[in-house]
Amino acid sequence: MTERIVFAACCILALSVLLLLAGVCYEQYSRWRLERSALKGKTFVNIHGTPLHYVKKGKGRCTVVFQSGLGSSHYIWKEVQDAVSRHAVTISYDRNGLMFSPPSGKPVTNGNVTSELQALLEKTACPEPYILVGHSMAGIYLRPFIAKHKNSIAGIIFADAAHPLQLEKASPALLKILRIPPRWLIALTVHTGIYRILFSFIPLNPEIPVGHPLHRMEKNHFYRSYKTILEELKNDTRNFRDARQYGHFGDLPLTVITGTSDIRYARIKNAAIREEYRQLTGELQHDLLKLSRNSRFVKAEHSGHIMQVNDAGLLVEEIRRFIC
Repeated sequence: MTERIVFAACCILALSVLLLLAGVCYEQYSRWRLERSALKGKTFVNIHGTPLHYVKKGKGRCTVVFQSGLGSSHYIWKEVQDAVSRHAVTISYDRNGLMFSPPSGKPVTNGNVTSELQALLEKTACPEPYILVGHSMAGIYLRPFIAKHKNSIAGIIFADAAHPLQLEKASPALLKILRIPPRWLIALTVHTGIYRILFSFIPLNPEIPVGHPLHRMEKNHFYRSYKTILEELKNDTRNFRDARQYGHFGDLPLTVITGTSDIRYARIKNAAIREEYRQLTGELQHDLLKLSRNSRFVKAEHSGHIMQVNDAGLLVEEIRRFIC
């Protein structure tokens, strides 16, 4: 009996090793295929000694600047940028270490993101004034840039932007639900092909269908970005704390757009925690209005947090209100 158990265990172990090896081979083959064409036709500019990938489109007398949230690439803005570029100069980009931009070796801080963005706008000759469109954590990353360039900004749109106090105001139970898996597990799934296979069948986010181009792009190139994404997460408390020092925007026009669809809470099964999350989101998003004496609130009723997918038209409409 004991020998059979040992034999069965050995077989299971051997099969597991073979499957992991097969997964590693599949992952390496997938990367090889992607890398053959990944950088073709892409535009880069040297920022502080490191290439930075960007997409600049359109003509006009002002520039719409798209800043992505934590871990997001330029591609999350594609549909919105394509539409807005008919009316103005537009620019989106991959922060260093994300998607097509190699890492710079610098920590992801509000100050470093601001320095990177400022150099990008100067080197790509983007005309002032700027219309800043920031999603999620971009509402934190952009604070130093706004403070330094108030006279060069025509308007600001915070698309479901992060709030400096959101971690402090959330309960331990809510933070536990929103916590990501440990670093070692993420690395294991990425390098063994598990991540690529798993998310070929299930969505990365309930708001982004598996067949959507954004899902495919983020899933395919996650191996390029995941280390920087984890670095951004590690620094979020520091960046939230730093953002508080910049304070009021004065009379700069500010539009706060918030997703109100229940899809935001789809993965939270506990009713009490779901309600806490709903109330906290509403409270913090309305509090962002206090950043400017010239602010307005807009609901994105078809979206939760990722409004670039189901409320792209609304974003375009709100951006066009600021275009000179």
